[in-house]
Amino acid sequence: MLKNLLKVALRNIGKDRIYSLLNILGLTLGITCSLFLFLYLLNELSYDKFHTKKDRIYRVVTHFTETDNQFTWPSAQLPLAQELEEKYSQIEHAVRFIGAGRELFENPERDMRFYEEDFQYVDSTVFEVFDFPLLSGDPATALLKPNTAVLTQETAQKYFGSAEPIGQTLKNGDDIYEITGLVEDVPENSSIEFDALLSRATLPDEIGGWGGWGRPTYLLMKEGSSIQDGEEALASVNKERVVPIFENYGVTIDYWLQPLADIHLKSDFGEGETGAGDIAYIYIFGAVAFFILIIASINYMNLATARATRRAKEVGVRKTMGSFRGQLISQFLTESTLLTFIALAISLLLVAVLLSPFNNLAGTEIALSFLFQPQIIIGFILIALLVGIAGGSYPAFYLSKFNPALVLKGNATRGTGNAMLRKVLVVVQFAISIAMLICTWIVYDQLQYLRDKDLGFNQEQVLIVTMPDSTIRANYEVLQNRLRESAQVLEVSTSSSRPGTGYSKNLMLVEGNDGSVVDGGVGVNQYRAHYDYVETMGIDILQGRSFSREYTTDTAAVLVNESMVARMQWDDPIGKELSFMGDEDNPGPTYSVIGVFKDYHQESLYNSIEPLAVLFGDPNFFLNIKVAPNRVNETLAYIEDTWTEVNAGKPFSYEFLDEEFMSQYETDQKRGKIFTLFSAFTVIIACLGLLGLAAYTTEQRAKEIGIRKVIGATIPNIVGLIYKDFFILIALAMLVAFPLAYWFMSDWLQTFAYQTDIKWLTFVASALLTLIVTLGAISFHTLRAATANPVKSLRSE
Repeated sequence: MLKNLLKVALRNIGKDRIYSLLNILGLTLGITCSLFLFLYLLNELSYDKFHTKKDRIYRVVTHFTETDNQFTWPSAQLPLAQELEEKYSQIEHAVRFIGAGRELFENPERDMRFYEEDFQYVDSTVFEVFDFPLLSGDPATALLKPNTAVLTQETAQKYFGSAEPIGQTLKNGDDIYEITGLVEDVPENSSIEFDALLSRATLPDEIGGWGGWGRPTYLLMKEGSSIQDGEEALASVNKERVVPIFENYGVTIDYWLQPLADIHLKSDFGEGETGAGDIAYIYIFGAVAFFILIIASINYMNLATARATRRAKEVGVRKTMGSFRGQLISQFLTESTLLTFIALAISLLLVAVLLSPFNNLAGTEIALSFLFQPQIIIGFILIALLVGIAGGSYPAFYLSKFNPALVLKGNATRGTGNAMLRKVLVVVQFAISIAMLICTWIVYDQLQYLRDKDLGFNQEQVLIVTMPDSTIRANYEVLQNRLRESAQVLEVSTSSSRPGTGYSKNLMLVEGNDGSVVDGGVGVNQYRAHYDYVETMGIDILQGRSFSREYTTDTAAVLVNESMVARMQWDDPIGKELSFMGDEDNPGPTYSVIGVFKDYHQESLYNSIEPLAVLFGDPNFFLNIKVAPNRVNETLAYIEDTWTEVNAGKPFSYEFLDEEFMSQYETDQKRGKIFTLFSAFTVIIACLGLLGLAAYTTEQRAKEIGIRKVIGATIPNIVGLIYKDFFILIALAMLVAFPLAYWFMSDWLQTFAYQTDIKWLTFVASALLTLIVTLGAISFHTLRAATANPVKSLRSE
């Protein structure tokens, strides 16, 4: 039975090759696009799933509520992990990740030295909690002792080449680290990233107290313990250790636990984790993949029902010879499913060939072997069956119900139901395509808006060089003076942060508008900067002045932004004081406001501008150099030579501020490219269906067109007649697509603190583009029908 169905299906597919080619091409494009999107979604959903204890691992998240503000940090205080592990039986292990910062590590024997930014101090139980497989070393003891390190394969190769790293050492200033383990490179689908793990025992115990955050902390719950048990333990620690510190300052702190598997897609805390995933895009791309499959299925339905007259006599003869309706349905479903599996085979080949370019586009590292996992293969087969059955179901039921007596008399398809369904399907197809086209345009407008928006400072031609150790910072004055000897170097300054990297937050005593200290305390966003920083960054001073060497008191000065003035409701901010917390015997340092600067974007445009204070500070981590726009390469060479002379043996590296600031939007730009690419394919797939539909429509109306020409209709009359029918369908699709796209994109834009306007021109341009594409798709067959000799179409009448 099945063999016979397949033989007949193959015969029918080969009999009408143009029809079959259009169907296979449309299905192949649809399935290929959907497979790529599904691979992207599966990759995003796979983050951290490789850890065998993932269901018991949680990250500690802290929520702060001030009298006039609230925010969330995915971190905890340093002592919290030890407190939980020692006193609460439901916690099996607690692991902290403490960034080493940008530090210079070297292997003197091979004269290899590099600045590292992803070396992490961790607790020795890290390998008991997470599945980062050790290739060499003992996971239980590798990080027990101080000054021990476990390197990834890539890092080991960088410092030691092909030599065995175990037992060798790396130097960091005066510290020597013994290599006690070699770990596999961290998988691409891991929310935890590192290039090396250093023993937490290396650091002094007193480096952090209950008042300082910033340490990502992970808990492994014991078997049988729930997330509620963990949060109860956190609430108990909070009440005992944290509340007594902060209750007098009007600050409320709450802890909650975030499952490890949620971190990548559900970490939108508004704190600049812009490189992470976003669950919203899982839904968006999932919908796009679904819509593409729908459009491909609709193509098949349209072409199959349009061919009804060609298959009608076949159905009539087979019914006359004794075929049951169920057998005919099986035959038509077999044809559609076979076509879909042919398209699937071609799609898999295309996915294998195009996977590398797709990885480059999406910023992923999906391996070809990922395609051949049993669950993936089963998924592909289910997609093919779904498309085959969904696309073939209506044609199968429609064709199989023909009355053989009417069919053999030539009256099989005189009803309007079939034509009406095709029109509805075309409207659905193009409503989806037009909506996606509009959405793509608005996504592009938003990304362009992020690139072009005035940030409130001048990021052009500013080099950022890091000064990670005290030796380099001690040489700053010499370096600054040497750099300024070049006319191409316009400004030089230092800061503890740079635009795009955020700031720290400290609880401070702040003078109110009436001169008294605000009750409790105020959480103040802040970083430090040296002389000439405002000038280097092109920040506008609105009131007062910037830091100046002419005033010795400026070492205790602070600049604040407009938002800080508004928050504190200062009528005259100059002279207002901000003090760090202390006690009666040891009061914290006090800073006096000397200037107010215009609000600028210290963080990305995903976040609103926050109140900000810039404290005067000695030479800091970031060296900021403003250079002239001409002869940049020559200037860079001069800066590097000067650096090498002043800081002998210290590697020189730099980045341009504008490029680094824009890198915050890299993930969204890649998503935008993916969305644009697959939106284009939805239009192409829809037009393939339109092309086939135009061919069969003109064929069915051949006699009508012949009669019209005989009684005097001109070619423009005939072309206009056919165009009108299709344009009405496109117009109906627009009526559906426009409000849907507007509603959806208005909601999407709310995820940005700063948004572009949705322009009416976007809708007009999308409509015109759709009409042009429609004209291109149907013109060939329309013109051929309009210019055909009417004698040929009327010969049988």
